[in-house]
Amino acid sequence: MKNFEQNLRRLDEIIGSIDSGASLSDSLELYKEGLGLVVENAAHLNAFEAEVKILKIENGELKIENFN
Repeated sequence: MKNFEQNLRRLDEIIGSIDSGASLSDSLELYKEGLGLVVENAAHLNAFEAEVKILKIENGELKIENFN
């Protein structure tokens, strides 16, 4: 699995290729590749969200909560 930023760069390349007039067959293959990258990045975002913590102060005390 590539990292989030690599996937975004590749998605940008795919969009450029499709927009610049790739053949229908090539566009379909690029679309399938792009869809896979979107699914990978969704998994990355879910993992990132699980690591994010919320820091807040309640009644003068610092509290740490999971981001939901």
